[in-house]
Amino acid sequence: MSRTILRRALAAVSAVAALATTLAVSTAAPASAAGTCTVNTPTRWTISSPVKTMNVTLASNCAAGTHAIWEAVASKGTVDGVIFDGTRTEPFDVYDDDPLGRWTWRPNTCYNADFTETCTQNTRTMDVRLGGWSGLTATRSGAKVTVTTSAARYAYSLDKFVPWTGVRGTVQYKAPTATTWTSLKYVYPASNGRYTFSYTMSSTRDYRVVFPDTTLIWGHTSATVRR
Repeated sequence: MSRTILRRALAAVSAVAALATTLAVSTAAPASAAGTCTVNTPTRWTISSPVKTMNVTLASNCAAGTHAIWEAVASKGTVDGVIFDGTRTEPFDVYDDDPLGRWTWRPNTCYNADFTETCTQNTRTMDVRLGGWSGLTATRSGAKVTVTTSAARYAYSLDKFVPWTGVRGTVQYKAPTATTWTSLKYVYPASNGRYTFSYTMSSTRDYRVVFPDTTLIWGHTSATVRR
């Protein structure tokens, strides 16, 4: 059983138990509508290790002692839930075999501290993709400049970064005193994630390589090198 499936099973049991407790307490008196309660989650998330923890927090409009549940739902269904049982911050673990793409933090349950009033919850979205990385080195011999780019992306099946192929990067340059970058050359990483080329330029320039976002991988811009 994968970590994601196991976690979903445990989360489902926890959510049901929490909801059952909420309903049992709230039957003592009919709940009336109260204010709103807003959850704060990242708008984007990068998977770059076997597990990373985010802190999910309640906004200041949530009354003290609020009991609330939000579910993280991806294209394949519910990933997990986060339960606030009178707390303001809850950790949420994202595993590298969790689904990629758009997650929706969907309202599930919200009550005030004594379960006598319900509260209106917000909905949040989060874009989850694999981490990308890029690097650039440059050497000069007279007027000849040799540039080598490197690209890597996280592989969840291997729990590590591997060469990033099948993507087009752009080497850019600018004068040391300039602020605007100009495209110099498209680069296509080989099986080792590298691409090397040389050209003639007598003046000193700043160089960097930019790899764009893809549907599954966050793009990356390398550090600047001056040659």
